Amino acid sequence: MTESSNQVEQLSLRAADPRPMREASRKRARDIVSAASEHFSEVGFGGSTREIAKRAGITQPLLYRYFPTKNDLIEAVYRTVYLERWNADWDAKLKDRSQTTRDRFEAFYREYVDVAFTPIPLRLSYYAGLRDADINQWYNHLVEELILKQLVREHRVELGLPDEAYVGAAELEPAWQIHGGLMHYGWRKHVLNLRVAPDVEQVIADNLDMYFCIAERIYARETK
Repeated sequence: MTESSNQVEQLSLRAADPRPMREASRKRARDIVSAASEHFSEVGFGGSTREIAKRAGITQPLLYRYFPTKNDLIEAVYRTVYLERWNADWDAKLKDRSQTTRDRFEAFYREYVDVAFTPIPLRLSYYAGLRDADINQWYNHLVEELILKQLVREHRVELGLPDEAYVGAAELEPAWQIHGGLMHYGWRKHVLNLRVAPDVEQVIADNLDMYFCIAERIYARETK
């Protein structure tokens, strides 16, 4: 198991309910999580479990049989919306050194935006940031471990620098700015309903251009 896959597993286990469920119960749990995802994405994490139960077509006491606390439900939303959408094949593709780092990450982001930059995940991350919910910290950890640190490591190797696992905060910062720029593009489009450039693939390419223009200079500065 790769380090990044292990990160996903550890985060997923934290949110998972260890009790076995029959198929009917699993379906009901999925329906509750789906209703919660939609509700939280519309009104934020202050939304009521009573309304979520209504959307799921069940009573509030029954909802609490599946998710004893609201935080349990939020963790299940996180697991479903973020962890379960991570494609395990991306781990190998991002490490495939038969291609340039730029080509790998451009191809990755083209796939990633189709999965992650859709209304519900983007609106949830937006509300989580406003409320400082745990879900935002979990999501940021996922992004940093599986994407951004990998970008820095692979680019350093491509430049002939040592293949070290450690990635410093200064090296991560431009990677976060690139990813954050793409996130902000998604927020403006799907959350704020503002005008954005229509060609998302060009936006990805332009953001990566900015990263690769400055990254090498930062690596050199950090190794002095």
